[in-house]
Amino acid sequence: MKKIFMGILIVILSSVIIYILFPKSSKPKILKTAKVSRGPITAFVEETGIVKPQVGALIKVGTRATGLLTYLPYQVGDFVKKGELLALIDDREILANLNSAKATLKSLQAELQLIDATYPLQIKEQEAKVQAAKARYDYAVLNLSREEILLKQEFTTQDSVDQARKERDVKWADYQVALETLNRLKEEYKQKRHSLLAKINAQKEKIKSLEVELSYTKIYAPISGYVSQVTTQQGETVVAGLSAPNLISLIDPTKLEVWLYVDETDIGTVSPGKEVLYYVDAYPDKWFHGKILTIYPEPEVKENIVYYLAIVKVSPEDARLIRPEMTVHARIITKKKQNALLIPNAALKFEKGIPVVYKVKDNKLIPTKVKIGLRGENEIEILSGLKEGEKVALKFVLSP
Repeated sequence: MKKIFMGILIVILSSVIIYILFPKSSKPKILKTAKVSRGPITAFVEETGIVKPQVGALIKVGTRATGLLTYLPYQVGDFVKKGELLALIDDREILANLNSAKATLKSLQAELQLIDATYPLQIKEQEAKVQAAKARYDYAVLNLSREEILLKQEFTTQDSVDQARKERDVKWADYQVALETLNRLKEEYKQKRHSLLAKINAQKEKIKSLEVELSYTKIYAPISGYVSQVTTQQGETVVAGLSAPNLISLIDPTKLEVWLYVDETDIGTVSPGKEVLYYVDAYPDKWFHGKILTIYPEPEVKENIVYYLAIVKVSPEDARLIRPEMTVHARIITKKKQNALLIPNAALKFEKGIPVVYKVKDNKLIPTKVKIGLRGENEIEILSGLKEGEKVALKFVLSP
C-alpha cells in the first residue's frame, strides 16, 4: 500500500512540475497512452514482520536428576528424532540404592513368608492345647462335683473334696495360661504381619521412587527437530533444584508462524482469513502463501507508531526453507474483484485533492474527474467517469 501511494505521489509531483515549467498556452505533447480496460484487480496492504516458532515448537529439555553429565554428543544444528537419547547422567549411586532397596524388599518378603508358614502352625498347635486344657478343666469340675456329692453321702472324705477343688483350680489356671498363650500368638502374628506388610509397601514405594529417579538420568528427545541451543557440556555436573536445569533446546522446524506488524491505518482492511503473500530476505524471488489466523487485540507501539500483530501460520513445506527470526515482507490481500474497469496507476492525477484522468481524444487532453475503487500494484479501479476502450494519457509534456 505504501509503495502504491509513493508511486501516485511521484506522478502528482511530476504533473505539478510540468504545470510549473510550461505555461497554460503550451500545447500538450502526448508521449504515452493506455486504454481503459476490464480485468481482475487485487488490493493489498504491505507490512513487515518476523518469523517466530509456534507455542510448543521450541522445547527446552532439562533434567530432574543431579549428577555428572556423562553423555551429550549433540551440537547446535544437529537433527534429532523424537524418542532419541539426548543425554545421560551418572546413575551409579541411584543404581546402588535401587539394588539395595530391592534386596531389602526380598528379605522382608522372605520374612513374611516365614511367619506365614510358622505362626499358623503354632496357633493351630496352641488351639489344640487350649482344647485339651479346657477338657481337663471340665473333667476337674465334674470330679469336684462328684466328690462333693459323695461327701454328703459320707462315701468320701473332706480331704478328697479339697484335693478335687485344688485340682480344679490348677486345671483352670492351666486353661487360662493356654488361652493367653493362644491370644498372644495370634496378636503377635497379626502385629508382625502388619509391620512387615507396612515395611514391604514402604520398600516398594521406595523402589518406585528410585526407578523414577533413575529414569531422570536418561533424557530423550520429546520432539523431532533441530538443536537450537546447548547450555551444558558433557563432563559438567548438573544440580536439580526447584526447576529442572536446561541442558539442550530443540525446535520443530515444521511449526513456525509469521508475526506481521500491521499499521493502525491498515488494520481496518485486515481480518482473520485474509490471504497473505510474503517473502524473506533469504529468498527474495520466492513468494510464500498463507492466511491470517488471528489478530491480537492489544497494540504494540514502536517509535510512536501503533501496530497490531497478525499471525500467519507457515506450512510445513515452507518451513523447510524458512528459519526463526527471519525478516518477512508481506502483502495482505484485502479485496479482489473480477472484470473491474481499470487504468494504469500512472494515468491518475490529483488536482486539489480530486482524482483526475486525462482522456485523449483527437490528440487532445481532456481532464476528467473520476471515482476510484480498489488500488492494485500497477492498476486502479475506476467506478465512474470513464468507459472501457477510452484512451488515457500516461505521460505527456507541454510544448510552446
